[in-house]
Amino acid sequence: MCWEAWPTAAMSQVKRSMDDNQAQRPIAVFTGSRAEYGLLRHLITAIAAEPGLSLQLIVSGTHLSTGHGGTIAEIEADGHNAAALVPLSIDYENPASMAALCAEALQGVAQALERLQPELLILLGDRYEAFAAASASHLMGVPVVHLHGGETTEGAVDDRLRHAISQLSTWHFTAAETYRCRIMAMGHPHENVFNIGPMAIDGILTTPPSSRKEFERSTGFQFGSRNLLVTYHPETLLADRGISGFKALLKALEYTDCHVLFTYPNADSGSDQLLTLLRTFVNSNPGRSWALPSLGQKRYLQALQLFEAVAGNSSSGVIEAPLIGMPALNIGNRQSGRLRFGHVCEAKGNQDEIHKGLKYVLEAGSNRRAAQQRWPKKDTSPTERIMKWLRSLK
Repeated sequence: MCWEAWPTAAMSQVKRSMDDNQAQRPIAVFTGSRAEYGLLRHLITAIAAEPGLSLQLIVSGTHLSTGHGGTIAEIEADGHNAAALVPLSIDYENPASMAALCAEALQGVAQALERLQPELLILLGDRYEAFAAASASHLMGVPVVHLHGGETTEGAVDDRLRHAISQLSTWHFTAAETYRCRIMAMGHPHENVFNIGPMAIDGILTTPPSSRKEFERSTGFQFGSRNLLVTYHPETLLADRGISGFKALLKALEYTDCHVLFTYPNADSGSDQLLTLLRTFVNSNPGRSWALPSLGQKRYLQALQLFEAVAGNSSSGVIEAPLIGMPALNIGNRQSGRLRFGHVCEAKGNQDEIHKGLKYVLEAGSNRRAAQQRWPKKDTSPTERIMKWLRSLK
C-alpha cells in the first residue's frame, strides 16, 4: 500500500491566519490507531472549532492500513483533514518488526513537525507509534502533552513505552488520581500534572441512544438472544503473543450460546496469527459470528448499549465497559496493573476459566437488559478541562 506525500496544495489549510495581528496558535495532535482516535475525537473537534487555535492533525499507523480497516475514513467523516500522513509498512506481506515500524514513525513525524512548526504536540497512550511521535517531538524541541499517562499494563511492551512517553512530556492529563500521583513520583512538577478522568467520558456523554435494528443495518451483525462483543489483542510480553489464550477463548465460545461480534486486533506483533484464527472461526460459525476491522468509537459505545457483555483483553473492557455498567470479561495479563473503572470479571487464559467467565457476564448482561438499566451520564467532560487549559496557556 502506498500513500502519496502530503500535497503542496493542502499546505494552505495549515497556514496561520492573522486576526488583529495575533496568529492562531498551531496545535498538533498525533493519532496512530482507531482506539486512540476514539478517545481523542472530541478533543480534536474542539481544537478545530476554537477560534484562537489551528489544528494540525498528524495521522499514522493502522489509520493508513487497508488490512486494519483504513480508519482514516472515520477521521475524514468527522470533517477533519490530516496536516500530515505518516504511513508505516504494516500491510506488507512480511511486515516489519515493531522496532522498525517505530523507526519509520519517528522519521515521518520528525519531517511533519519540521514543516508544521506547532506550538506543542498532543498525544495519548502507550503504543510504539505514540512513543515515536513523542521522541521526535522532544528531540525537535516541541513540547509534548501526554494523555492517559501513569497507567500500568504489565502484559504488554506498551507499559514501559507509556512511562517513557511521560518522561519525554512536559504536561500530563491523567485518568485517575492514582495515575497523577505516579506521574509526579517520576519527578514531574505538580502544576504540570492534571487528573481529568478517562477521555472515554466524552464519548459516553455525547453518544445518542441507538437501536438493534439500526446497528444491524450499519454493521451486518444479527442479534440473537444473547450477544457478545470481543476485542482481543496480542499479549506482546508472552512468547506466543497470547495466541494460546485466544485459542482457549474461541474453544470456549463453541460451547457458549451467544452471537459474537469480533473487532480486529491491533497491529502489534502476533496480530496476523490472531486474525487468521478469528477469520477461521467466523467462517466455521456462520449465522452466529461476525467480524469487523473497526466499529469506531460511536458505534462501539452504541454496542455497549445493545450487547449483553464484552470479552477480550482490550483497555475498553476495563475502562469504557465498567464506566457504563456493561459486564466485561478480561482475559489474561495484558491489562494487569491497570485500574478498573468498575467491576470486571477476570479470567486466566485457559478454556475452563474463560467458559465460566463468559457464562457469568452473559447472565449478568441479560439481567441488566431485563432491568432496562439506563445509559449513565458520568462526570464532566475531560475535553472541556483540556480546552480551558489550552486557552489559558501562555
